[in-house]
Amino acid sequence: MKNLKKKSFKQYVLFSFGELILIIAGILIAMNINNWNENRISLNKANSYIAKIKKDLEIDTTYFNSAIKRIDLKIDYKKSLFNADSLAKFSTSNIQSLVTSGTNNISINDGTYKKMVESGIVTLPEKEFLFEKLNNYYSVFNNYLNEFNSWEAKSVDKDMDFWIYQNHYELEYIDATSSVTNKEENRKNLLNVVSSKEGKNYINMAILREERMKEIYTKARDGAKKLIRRIDSIQN
Repeated sequence: MKNLKKKSFKQYVLFSFGELILIIAGILIAMNINNWNENRISLNKANSYIAKIKKDLEIDTTYFNSAIKRIDLKIDYKKSLFNADSLAKFSTSNIQSLVTSGTNNISINDGTYKKMVESGIVTLPEKEFLFEKLNNYYSVFNNYLNEFNSWEAKSVDKDMDFWIYQNHYELEYIDATSSVTNKEENRKNLLNVVSSKEGKNYINMAILREERMKEIYTKARDGAKKLIRRIDSIQN
């Protein structure tokens, strides 16, 4: 009888222990399933953000290409100001608009990337390498572009001070209907400034500025293209 009770107790303990193991196993399985579900949801969200970022990069590439083409034209036109024959073909208003051309001021569209960072999914180990490359692109080129856009704006302001506020001639390109006292004399005064040593220096510096901005935009565009290829290779 004693042995029977002892045997029954052992069986009860073993049964209870077995139940405990099953409960723990069930909890662990449920936790793994939950973690897997959460990870899958995070991966889907990450892929959605990455797809939108790719579109942003494609748009940026288009903008940079347009800016580079525009800069090439501006450089060619500004260089033609040193050629007497080419200069003679330009109207007074064309010359004025060339020497006072504004800023390019192109920036990267990082709205989607910022939202992705705020979502917290950038900690996913599956996308760690891509997230690192995205972070490098947006942090480096954003700072780079902001710095040089600011430098360009200050340089253009200096140009405006020289070409407009020195009052060597009257402006004709702002309003086609504006009356100029003596258009021939006005053009002669403008050409005198353009042909002066100081005027040539300002034009040369403007060309140098455009070339520098073209170099920066080219680097940013190539960086965006490289990221697009990397996204395609990882996502597909």
